[in-house]
Order: sequence, then C-alpha cells, then structure tokens
Amino acid sequence: MAEVLDRSSVTRGGDRVILPKTTLAAIAVTFLLIGVLAASYGPLLEHLVPRFGISLPEAGSVFSAHFAGGLIGVVVSMWAMERVAGRIAVWAALGCLAVGCAGVALAPSWPAFLAGVFVIGLGFGGLDLSLNQLVAFSEGPRRSALLNGLNSAYGFGAVAGPILISRLSQEHLTALYGGAAALAVVLIPAVAGIQGRLPVAPRRSNRAPESNRGSRRGALLVAIFVVAFVFYVGIETGVGGWMPSHLESVGLRSLEAASITSGFWLAVAIGRLLATLIPDSLPPPVIVISGAAIASVALLVALSGRAAPFAYIVTGLAIAPIFPTALAWLAKLRPGDSRATSWMFPATMVGGGVIPPAIGIAIGWFGIRWAPAILSAVAITTLAAFLLAAARRRE
Repeated sequence: MAEVLDRSSVTRGGDRVILPKTTLAAIAVTFLLIGVLAASYGPLLEHLVPRFGISLPEAGSVFSAHFAGGLIGVVVSMWAMERVAGRIAVWAALGCLAVGCAGVALAPSWPAFLAGVFVIGLGFGGLDLSLNQLVAFSEGPRRSALLNGLNSAYGFGAVAGPILISRLSQEHLTALYGGAAALAVVLIPAVAGIQGRLPVAPRRSNRAPESNRGSRRGALLVAIFVVAFVFYVGIETGVGGWMPSHLESVGLRSLEAASITSGFWLAVAIGRLLATLIPDSLPPPVIVISGAAIASVALLVALSGRAAPFAYIVTGLAIAPIFPTALAWLAKLRPGDSRATSWMFPATMVGGGVIPPAIGIAIGWFGIRWAPAILSAVAITTLAAFLLAAARRRE
C-alpha cells in the first residue's frame, strides 16, 4: 500500500480531483473500516440472538437493513457528487457512518439496532461510490493500480471483521462499534485534503445527429458495463456464499470449509494488492478479461472435490483486480463524464441482491454438487459482457 501511495502525484487545475498522499492514506483507512463493518454481520448474528431475545431469522434482517441503507446511500451520493465538492460528499458519508456505529453501540432495543445498521449502510454506500469515483477521476498516473491498492484495504478489513467479532463481540460489542464511530469522526478532518469535484458531461437537449449517435453509442457501452458489473458481483458474493456448502458436500468438515472460505476472501484482498504491481503498459481490458476467463475455468475445476479448495483460492486471485480495474477502464473510456461510472455502484448492489439468490434457485434444481458449474456460468456471462465492451470500444 505504501508503494501505491508514493506513486500518487499532485497536479494543478480548476475543479480537477487532486488527492495528496496524506489524504490517500486516510482514504485507505476508510476502506479498511468499511470492509470491517460490512463483513461483521455474519458472525455477529449468533450474538444478537441472546442480546435482544430474537430468533436467528430475525437477526438476519441486519443484512436487509444494511443493503437498503447502502442502496439509498449510493443513489444519494450519485446525485450529490454532481453538485458538491468531493470532500463534502465524503464528510457527509463519514458522518452517517459515525452516527450509525454510535447508534449500534448504544442501541437499547432491536429496532434501534436495526436503525443504526441502516444508517451505517447509508454511509457505506456513500463512501463506496464517492471514494472510488474520486480516485478513478483523480489527477496522476497509475489510477488502476491505486484503485486496486485501496480496494485491497477493504478486502483486508473484510478478513479482519469476522475475527474481531468472533473474539470480542460477546462482551465488548459496545466498545467495538464505539471505536468504529470514533475512527469515522477522526477520518473527517483527515480527508479534508480532497480537492475538486467530479467531471460530469452536460445534458443537452438539442444535439446534432452525429452527437446523438455518439451519445447512444456511449449509453450502450455503459449499459454493457452495468451488466458486466452485476454479474461480476454475482461471482464474488456467489462464491463466498455457496462455497462452504459445496465444500461440506464433498467431505470437508464445517470448520475446514469456513477456513477455506476465509482463504478465498484473503485471496481477493492479496490479489488486489498484487495488482498494484501490474505495469501501466498492460491495458485494463486484458487484466479484466483474463481474470474473468481464469475464474470461469477454475470454477469448473472445482467440480472435482479434491481440487475444489485450490480452485476456489485461484478464483479469488483471478477476480481480485476485476472491479477496480474495470472501473478505471470505464473512466478512461469516458474521461469527462463521471456519471457513466456512477451507474456501476447501483449495479453492484443489484448484483449482490439478485445473483446469489438466483444461484440458490439453480442449486435447488441441480443439487449442491453442481454449484461450481453454476458459478462458472455466472463467470462466463461476466466474461462475455466484458468481451462485448472491448469489441464495442474497438468499433
């Protein structure tokens, strides 16, 4: 991460986005924090049941509360980032994160706890969009590497979150979320160095026919990327959600399956960190398409029970750079219009909410032993969408 931060540069000019090194360090910590919070709900469920006297299915509603808040946070941030300076939007999202964490820490009842989680989701969605967008459109070289490095911080947070919850939440839940709230407050002045605002292409009512044709081609390209992002998130969440059941079905014990699942997420985090070493001479489409192709093959290899653990780890490494690199790719294709990349974030929310349940329905039809093949079909669809995006760009 330090190498990535050192490669950033500060440039001058108008409303262009400028991110000094100290600000990038604060952004990295913010990614780490939201990774911890997003991954904490699963292991937290068993502690919520006795704490609030609820059933396990009721405890599972924390996911819905977080997802609902995240979707609203993304939509509001899309609107705000076109109208206000970048740091204002980030401040507001960090404020929501601080208030939500404090609400969870002090919640006297289950409805109050859910309200706190919802507010955390608002901040999460706002930060996910605003920080990725600001980095994607910032001045300086190696933006793809920078996005991969910062998103690896999120991945390491996602690995650390379950560990913290499983070891400390039973007696120290208030302290954990109180500490998260305090860190969010500290980060507000730490990101004050964000300068500028995102570029947005003006909406024109009267355009020349050539301009209209170009606009339609641009809209079609963005739509292809939206589809690709929906299915990409389907791979990530689908593999993480269904691989434990598949591994247990081929003879692994529950603890072993859980450990390999943690290994998958760790592979995603390490893969993004390693992607920062990829030279600028390698085009983003090559990285994205190669990752999707390798994942498609690796998931088919997972049909072999003995090879499944290895195949899932390879899948994590392969898909690791896809999200941040594809975001940088689209930002290069549409350099003056951040609105295009903004649509990728609602796409991730839709993908996370729709694709894994659809995978579950398919598994119900064919059986859990065919889960890797179903996941591979999702990866192949992602590959096809990115191939189409590359072809459209060449045209």
